[in-house]
Amino acid sequence: MKIGELTKRNFATCLGSQTIGALLEEIYYKPLSYVLVMTGKTVSRVFHIPDLYWGMPLGEKNTLDNISGSKEFIELSAKEDIGVLLNMEHDLAVVFDDDHQPLGVIDNVPMINKLLQFKRSRNKQIGLDYYEFDNIIDSLDVDVFITDGEGYILFLNPAAEKVCGIMKEEVIGKHVTDLEKENLISKSITMEVIKNRKKINILQKMNTGKTVLSSAIPIFNEAGEVSRVLSTSNNVADMNELLKRIEKQNQELVVKEQQLDLMREAVFGRNNYACFSKGMEEIKETVIKIAPTDLTVLIQGESGVGKEVVAKLVHSLSSRTKHPLVKINCGLIPENLIESELFGYESGAFTGANKAGKIGKIEMADQGTLFLDEIGEMPLLLQVKLLEFLQDREITRVGGTKRINIDTRIIAATNRDLKEMVQQGKFREDLYYRLNVFPLRIAPLRERAEDILTFAEYFLGKFNDKYILNKKMAPDALDLLAKYNWPGNVREFEHVMERAVVISNTDLIAAAEINVLIDIKQESGGKIFSTGLMPWKVAKKELEKQLIKRAYDIYKSTYKAAEALDVCQSTVAKMLKNMAE
Repeated sequence: MKIGELTKRNFATCLGSQTIGALLEEIYYKPLSYVLVMTGKTVSRVFHIPDLYWGMPLGEKNTLDNISGSKEFIELSAKEDIGVLLNMEHDLAVVFDDDHQPLGVIDNVPMINKLLQFKRSRNKQIGLDYYEFDNIIDSLDVDVFITDGEGYILFLNPAAEKVCGIMKEEVIGKHVTDLEKENLISKSITMEVIKNRKKINILQKMNTGKTVLSSAIPIFNEAGEVSRVLSTSNNVADMNELLKRIEKQNQELVVKEQQLDLMREAVFGRNNYACFSKGMEEIKETVIKIAPTDLTVLIQGESGVGKEVVAKLVHSLSSRTKHPLVKINCGLIPENLIESELFGYESGAFTGANKAGKIGKIEMADQGTLFLDEIGEMPLLLQVKLLEFLQDREITRVGGTKRINIDTRIIAATNRDLKEMVQQGKFREDLYYRLNVFPLRIAPLRERAEDILTFAEYFLGKFNDKYILNKKMAPDALDLLAKYNWPGNVREFEHVMERAVVISNTDLIAAAEINVLIDIKQESGGKIFSTGLMPWKVAKKELEKQLIKRAYDIYKSTYKAAEALDVCQSTVAKMLKNMAE
């Protein structure tokens, strides 16, 4: 592009002796921007007309020679290439023809300069892009074959050369029908596309002996005519081999999925998870889905329904299974020791503290899983510190200042209604929502009667193996088990089955034997029965255990159990902890 093509005839010429007023009257109605002051054939000065209107005196003696305000400019020939404007320091250029007569003024040189730089950069980038695209197409495993709208060959990549058994130098410029005549291909897909003006798929036989599945599409120009035909193909033998590999991999995946299912079932079996009810099957499927994640899980359900079993399953099926599952029963630890038990303490933190300090339960669960059982029993003051840990995943030992990072998954369990406790002000709302990320409710045994016979079979087998017996259940005994509402849930069911296996005098456990065991729990009315003699201290200790356990099962709280038994909460917590160990 030449300079003359950019030039605008936006000027007037005059002598320097002309007055400003006369000049402005002369050009007033003309759409001009500049005045060129001529000295012979030379442009000596250039004025911007708006400057003359608004900034110059208009007296009779005020000629253009007598005023300042001339613009700096450069002279250019109309035949010069536009590239001369690149990096030009002046903002204004006066363009001359071959006779050195002014043709016009270019006053937007900086903008033109930028456009030229962009164009140069863009052209360079287009060249790079073309080079890159060419390399990409040449690197494709799929063959690419391009013709014009009449069927003359324009391009083929190395993959196409290999499939067709030809070199591009031999065929570029030829018509595709020439390839048919030379038996290089069995049929031209290109001509089918040109004829039908749509995508075509066909099987082609090549002179290399290969059969390929070819696909070609038309490319249209602005006039709606076919300007190019793009063809690609895949070796049928390679596709069949790929399908075989995919089928084999699918079969291997099926086998691995079956093996994984067996492994999962083994994990469920090891953790005493036996059920057939729809609700428990849904929990089982849910556990399988959430176990591989690090979601915080809140397990809710009555005492004895198997909350700890589910917590162990989540841990066992997770990626943290090689690290410890640390259980903290928030209802068994005395209130004055809970903080040190959870967070640990440094040497000399308090009177009676271990001189070497002690690691806390939370820190023990690093890389593993922290199981907060009976979370509803945690005192409000400690809930604040637990919330802080859940937010930051950092702890500070009692008596210490160092913050310790902990990577652990959180599982909490409770037999209490935490939402109701929040409304009553007994449980922090923010902590509740931190724990209730993925809630799981385990229904009581009375709501899933279909599981009772399953549990009966499971526990019968378990205790037969334990005591090396071969006991069976009479139909009326099973019927009695199914009718009972099991206030103690699965835990009570397990204890009843174990006692039935042990005390039954025959290999067939009858309904009468089950009735005796259930009646003792239902109708004792607070009375104490002794079926034999034992040392006084042993009987007293056994009675304490039974009373404390029974009270805790009823009230689900060490504080309420202590109140009912008229003893200290620490006594209840200590006894329950000893029984758990």
